[in-house]
Amino acid sequence: MSTTNIAQVTSWGSPPAYTAVPAPPSPLPESGVVQIRVLATGVHQLVRSRAARKHYTSGPLPHVVGVDGVGTTIPEGKLVYFITLRTGGGSFAEVVNVPKSYVFDLPDGAKPEAVAAMVNPAMSSWMALKTRVDMTQLPKEGWTALIVGATSASGVIAAATARKLGATRVIGVARNATKLAAVPNIDVQVIIGDPVTSTDFSQLGEVDVILDYLYGPLVAHLLSTLPRQRRPLQYVQIGTVTGPDMALPGAALRSKNLTIRGAGPGAWGFDELNSELPEMLSFVVEAPPPKLRVEKLKDIEKAWGVKENDGERLVFTP
Repeated sequence: MSTTNIAQVTSWGSPPAYTAVPAPPSPLPESGVVQIRVLATGVHQLVRSRAARKHYTSGPLPHVVGVDGVGTTIPEGKLVYFITLRTGGGSFAEVVNVPKSYVFDLPDGAKPEAVAAMVNPAMSSWMALKTRVDMTQLPKEGWTALIVGATSASGVIAAATARKLGATRVIGVARNATKLAAVPNIDVQVIIGDPVTSTDFSQLGEVDVILDYLYGPLVAHLLSTLPRQRRPLQYVQIGTVTGPDMALPGAALRSKNLTIRGAGPGAWGFDELNSELPEMLSFVVEAPPPKLRVEKLKDIEKAWGVKENDGERLVFTP
């Protein structure tokens, strides 16, 4: 029996191991399954959280790492983006079998490593805005997006996503002033104070949408101290980088026309994701690529624990 190599976690908290396993069988034409030779897979925050059993989609052991990737179809050789999150399998492999409904053609000229690094971060804000925000409540003359955690990879592309989808003013919130000043598409910068409750949100004017990648006490402070406004305020919780929970005073809910939603698998459906991916992929392919650190899959045990440099995205290739 032929074999292929994957990266899998066999003990929660341990780095993934490069492991030989039986190769997936060639799917029958009528099966609706596509076999893909993997070219690149990205190490997103979601990937790390799932590999550490810190995400609600982690599943049981052994855990094959990864949620998506870029590859070529076998035998056609067509360049595609694919998702394995819905199927329960991973993407850090040399060859994967994926249902056809989770395979999407990429345009000529798409760079596999860049696409693998960027789609998941872009997905977080794209799906939040397209499926979890009520666009009919946004002012027709222009609306304001506030991004909490704007210097992260997801936050940087969230600013571009918000601008593409109609935001006329984008506010970025982050701790590092120098990094925040370098983020494109940010009109107003808010530097997180120490303690976070010293952060001044009182002069921002009316805000329509909040995309939150941090959560925790900072966001409770934000929702409590934003000025009262007549317009609806839509808050979307996306990430919990600074903490898994927050204590939100009831007055923050009563004093504003505030709607609280989350964005992630479950909050939005995979049918919604499938319908959004073609336009999202076009956006990602045209966006400026991030700084990449490309490693070989066989070196994953060593490379997994090496922290990425500022703004750098880690990608594995076979």
